[in-house]
Amino acid sequence: MKDGWVPVFWEPVAGTGERLMVGVVVCFAGQISTHRIIRDDALQALYGKALGRPQALIEFGLDDLRTVAEHRGLAALEGEASMGLTCLRARHTEPESVDDALRTAATMFSSLANIDLVDEQDDTDAPSQDEQVRHWTIDVRERVVARRPDLSAGFNRRAKFYPDGEPVRFGFLNDRAVIHFGVLRPVQQPSSLRDARARLWELARAQEAARRPHAALLLAVPRANDPVLGDKQRASALRNQREIEREADDVNIRLKPVTSAEEGATALLEMAE
Repeated sequence: MKDGWVPVFWEPVAGTGERLMVGVVVCFAGQISTHRIIRDDALQALYGKALGRPQALIEFGLDDLRTVAEHRGLAALEGEASMGLTCLRARHTEPESVDDALRTAATMFSSLANIDLVDEQDDTDAPSQDEQVRHWTIDVRERVVARRPDLSAGFNRRAKFYPDGEPVRFGFLNDRAVIHFGVLRPVQQPSSLRDARARLWELARAQEAARRPHAALLLAVPRANDPVLGDKQRASALRNQREIEREADDVNIRLKPVTSAEEGATALLEMAE
């Protein structure tokens, strides 16, 4: 049997057409396995204390679908239904392991999956760090300019550390503040940490070249109560945020963690005005 996987969906309220991806049927190395991928807290938000019932229903339905796959193959699952669960067509993405199949399935189909499953994916599986920072900068800039149009010229300005050196682009620069933008992404946090360290270094050099009242890294961080975060991710994000803050303190740079572009705009205005 060819390696692959099948995404499994569930319609909590029959007839509405609103479906959630709840599980995956995986074939790897000739073995069929099923995995409930929707997070418990997502079910709890829907069912409260009664979440045990949908959990049991989903597990029973997945077991039934595994039996079908074992006897008839993954391809037979397309359109198959059990306990309100339905299957899409099989995907043959040549997974390197069961976990690899689950990560791919969660990335393609589910925002309510257990994010810890996809926490170790490669950088090529998601938008780059630079792309995330660029979008974050644009979001903050739009809000700042709406309140203070005269500050528009301060965004994406360049400065030299040395007279004969190459200019370095900063997120925001004026006579009062030099600011870099950063993003601590829930997924691929190591790359976010590396990026933050590089930006702290540039901010420190900028302050050495020309002292300004404010030098800061405006860091977008996930909300502590974000329901999309898994426990492992939440703990890792908090740990990495604290590490960035310590390193910022070491070079006399302020870390300004914010959870929205509106907060970011307010923080920037406080420093730039």
